Amino acid sequence: MTSAKSGAGSPKRGGRWLLSLVAASAAVAAYALVARPWYLRWGATDDEVGRRLPGDDLAADSTVGSTRAITVEAPVEDVWPWLVQIGYGRGGFYSYDWLENLFVRLLRGTPGYRSAENLLPEHQHLTLGDFIPAAPPDVLGGRVADATRWKVLALEPYRALVLQGWGAFVLEPLGEGATRLIVRSRGPGAWGHLSHYLFWEPAHFVMERRMLVGIKERAERLAGDRRPPASSA
Repeated sequence: MTSAKSGAGSPKRGGRWLLSLVAASAAVAAYALVARPWYLRWGATDDEVGRRLPGDDLAADSTVGSTRAITVEAPVEDVWPWLVQIGYGRGGFYSYDWLENLFVRLLRGTPGYRSAENLLPEHQHLTLGDFIPAAPPDVLGGRVADATRWKVLALEPYRALVLQGWGAFVLEPLGEGATRLIVRSRGPGAWGHLSHYLFWEPAHFVMERRMLVGIKERAERLAGDRRPPASSA
């Protein structure tokens, strides 16, 4: 009797296992074929994804991780200053400060991310070789201080900012009053580490997308403040 019951239950267990396998396979396929291609090129055109951008020749040892873009209804002159002042302890990253601070707490660092709402004159001057902090220096007891900053590899005012370990920020004017902001980030090459694709890559998309929107909001507000008031009839 016991043997018969066990045999009767086996097909059910096998069916559940098969359904679980099919569901997992479908989830992996949806991520690899739909979700990942979408977030790797969020907002970017085929031309922007396919063509070379400033900084491509400086990162021959890595592959293109993502190319994302957004249209800013403001001239290049009102977008560039927000890029120049990015960084921890500078203008911030115009993203989800509370998430960045939470993550730093988990790494035993001092939370201090704060996205500036105004231009900061003291952080408007970058030169080649400068380092932009990505996190507080006491993360993980200070053992990774050198890894939590980006070196300025290329700098073309009002055109491109290339950071080692992140990628390139490129500005392209669209007429006189709009700008295309393109960000090309770099991946680890080949398939890298599985954790990069399952965690860091999606997390980076969430934060970088909010950063692009944050820069857009600030630049458009700045451009609006500079426009002369409309004359009354």
